[in-house]
Amino acid sequence: MVIPPRKRSISRRNFLKTSASSIVVASLFELNLNKPNVSSSGKSVIIVGAGIAGLTAARDLMDAGYTVLVLEASNKIGGRIRTNRALGVPIEEGAGWIHGPDDNPIMKLVHQMGQKTFVTKDSNFTVYDHRGQTVSNEMISKMGEEHYEMLDLISNGMTKDMPLSEALEHIAPKMSRDPVFKWMTSAYTEFDTGSPVNELSAMYFSQDDMFEGEDVVLVDGYDRLLEPLTHGIAILTRKPVRRIAYHDRAGVFVQTDREIFESDFVIVTAPLGVLKSEDIEFIPPLPETHRNAIERVGMGDITKVAMKFDDLHWPENTQYFGLMTQTQGRWNYFLNHKPFIDANVLTALSFGNYSRMIETMDHDYMLEDAMKAVRVMFGADTPDPRHYIATRWSQDPYTKGAFSYAKVGCNPYDFNVLSEPVGKCLALAGEHTNFQYHGTVHGAHLSGKKAAKIAMKTMM
Repeated sequence: MVIPPRKRSISRRNFLKTSASSIVVASLFELNLNKPNVSSSGKSVIIVGAGIAGLTAARDLMDAGYTVLVLEASNKIGGRIRTNRALGVPIEEGAGWIHGPDDNPIMKLVHQMGQKTFVTKDSNFTVYDHRGQTVSNEMISKMGEEHYEMLDLISNGMTKDMPLSEALEHIAPKMSRDPVFKWMTSAYTEFDTGSPVNELSAMYFSQDDMFEGEDVVLVDGYDRLLEPLTHGIAILTRKPVRRIAYHDRAGVFVQTDREIFESDFVIVTAPLGVLKSEDIEFIPPLPETHRNAIERVGMGDITKVAMKFDDLHWPENTQYFGLMTQTQGRWNYFLNHKPFIDANVLTALSFGNYSRMIETMDHDYMLEDAMKAVRVMFGADTPDPRHYIATRWSQDPYTKGAFSYAKVGCNPYDFNVLSEPVGKCLALAGEHTNFQYHGTVHGAHLSGKKAAKIAMKTMM
């Protein structure tokens, strides 16, 4: 893969005026990489970020004959698809499910790789109250229907936006304080959205779409799906992008810590949290519509602690456990891995405001805190796990959160405007640019396809 050199010394010189003198200037033409054939189109695209959105865009552009270079800030590809095998089995630190597999475009990758899936049934669960007593399935089912009806009433009946917590308190003050209802609001709604309910838009929190079918997990790991997207594509890791200068006639210059890369077009798939932090400088700044949308759309968080035990201390065939913790969002949902992998692994999850707080603590504290919840359910004599993995997406400098959500004050336009091209040489992509499927892998995947089409149309 080679990008032809440009005679753009004036543009390059102007760009370098704002750069450190030690920066090494490198056009893609000068990169000594193992690359496939030269671009048949003669056009080049830089993609910032090697998550599913970036890799999807890269694949489509490469297949269409464009020269592509992917710059990834971290030391590995996948973005928020991050499969960790340190426990001897695949553990998903980030994306964990294919939500609604029927007609889901991600299933094409699953079939392409011959991946084995396992259906996780939401009905296969046991819920405990804060004292460790089981709550009857009849009670959960009854309250679940009321919970769904109440949220549906709010979602379809609001004429003025407010926090979802406020709407619940206003419409059903007694029900909203019920322990089972409160648990569902966190374990279901905060989990689904990644947002604390006090920040979630009552008008738009559930206006996105979904594919049909029961959710599935990938038995051998989500990261296996990346292989067909990466074949033959030049990807540089440990290349955090610091500055992007773009001009409809001069093209694009992308600056990392020690290099500047040049191309005809750039697709920026950095997570919303990174865009919010302004860690990437855009020259000129992004349009006001884009900047306002970045500010208004929320970036949520989910925390996981995956624990591997020597022995099984919970019912083997129960897929999910719920705990009605008294603190909102605190370790109230658990995934049992035993039904789909042969290992005594339990993953504890926290959401919302608690997730943000717990991720500021060290890993040992996170484990101790999660184990307090485990022992409420399965007994005070439950031993510590042999090994564990803890996530902290809000603290990761290259994500700064788990996924986007509809925050109070934003609307679907704020998501979708982010997918609109900026001039003739820049586009954004990622789950946060697709309101219809935001917060999902398939949403990010589809956004990458859209950005690739924009780039191709613009460069024709």
